[in-house]
Amino acid sequence: MSFPMIPSATLIPDSEVAEDEKFFNLKVVRFQSDKTAQEAFLNSKYEFQHEIGKRHAIPGVILALKGASPSYRITATLHPTLRQFIEIVRYNPANPPGDDYDEIGMSEAHQQTQSDFKGAKKDNLAHFRNYNIEAIRGERVAYLPTVSGWQSSSVFGQTIFVAYDESNPMALYGTLYLPKSPVMQSDGQTQTAALFQAAGTGLAIKAGALDTFGTTLEIELNVDVLRAGQSFADRNGRGSKKNKNLVSRLDNSSALAIIREKAVKGTIFDGRLADGRTGGTSETATKFIVDLSTMDQMLLNVICKGSKKPEQIKHHHVDRFAPYCRDFLTMLGDTFGTQWADPTPKHQEPYRRLYIHGWAFAQKAIALAYHEAMRHELEPLGAGLGLSSDHSTPTELIEVDRKLVEVAKADPPTSALSLDELKSRLSSIDWVRYRQHWIDVTGHKLDKEGKKKTREIKDGTEGGKKTIVEGQAQNTAATIGFVLNKVLSDTWTELTSDVNAK
Repeated sequence: MSFPMIPSATLIPDSEVAEDEKFFNLKVVRFQSDKTAQEAFLNSKYEFQHEIGKRHAIPGVILALKGASPSYRITATLHPTLRQFIEIVRYNPANPPGDDYDEIGMSEAHQQTQSDFKGAKKDNLAHFRNYNIEAIRGERVAYLPTVSGWQSSSVFGQTIFVAYDESNPMALYGTLYLPKSPVMQSDGQTQTAALFQAAGTGLAIKAGALDTFGTTLEIELNVDVLRAGQSFADRNGRGSKKNKNLVSRLDNSSALAIIREKAVKGTIFDGRLADGRTGGTSETATKFIVDLSTMDQMLLNVICKGSKKPEQIKHHHVDRFAPYCRDFLTMLGDTFGTQWADPTPKHQEPYRRLYIHGWAFAQKAIALAYHEAMRHELEPLGAGLGLSSDHSTPTELIEVDRKLVEVAKADPPTSALSLDELKSRLSSIDWVRYRQHWIDVTGHKLDKEGKKKTREIKDGTEGGKKTIVEGQAQNTAATIGFVLNKVLSDTWTELTSDVNAK
């Protein structure tokens, strides 16, 4: 029996693809400007077109020169789906591959530039993962930053780019044939690990997010260990930490932001929250009572004693907790509102110079006291806070939360005191900063000679003055805890004294 002969075409080997000097001798097929190359590509005559096991064929990529001449970098920017992101990157920084990156020299760079996922970084990873999951559920818009990574110079010779648009001398548009070797992060390590974890959830599979969730990945090509380390240092060693108040002001989609908006509206705090741009909460400032970051911490104290992060408050919790937060802020306004005067009345001092309750540590302590007074209601309502939701749809998550609340309501805890009793105590306490009982709590400031610092202040009468001891106002956990415990204790009446420190 004879078999028919299958004609074989001669393919153009990878070694004959022209190297482009401008793009670091990367192999580039000039589809737009080279008609011979165009015909060969359309007829699948290039060897790399048939080596699907060696490379990812990624359309819609921008190959660009970044930085300043002569020290350009060569980068490829692509927009893969979640599934494609995982397949292309391969390198999960929270669980890096054991063999591949050792073979291509990535191990040393990992040791230099990547920190282990422990402690706070491990917690952040969980929150970033949950952010992605919330987006998959439709609870928020995903504003994901571009993940910046790099691929080793050892595989650069195997990389090929087909340029469909060459009109920009600094950038080409086309299809990238990228070697199937790991991509390590120079910026966005936690985001990358979070995407890997989100991709493995049951929700991502059920919702079809693997093929519909979009990402952006910038890969720097032809990178060695030294350049990888420099890239990491330049990206992470400059600039300053984000302004938490600014972030809070711009955040209008999180559940806690919605609770804050509902709680503040119409109270004394409405229009009097500092955002870090329009004013502050210094000792002499009077317009803003608290800043946005402090307000969020106060509301978390009301909701859950500050035991959860903002990301763990979900949208189905908004209507549950917003009334309590509003009641708390109304209580503060009713109790202290007349003393939080803006502008400062004639012959008087700014309220933060006079009163403890104008400072963040006292406000946070009072928020915790409110939770203790309403613990019999708030604790059962928070039974489902922080619930793991990797594999749950929104409906499933809400149902699990509902059942946990139902069980907790059947056996509520006992509150430390009633809300009426708390209000009575707050009204009876003498909150003047220079009283002896507050100086005992906060400590006093020191003058240049190391002695107890005093200040002459207005006494409320025309031209009248008095000398007081200047107390500190440290926003520390210890101070917050002391104020809370004292307000709740049987000896709280010690805070009603009108004796000044001397």
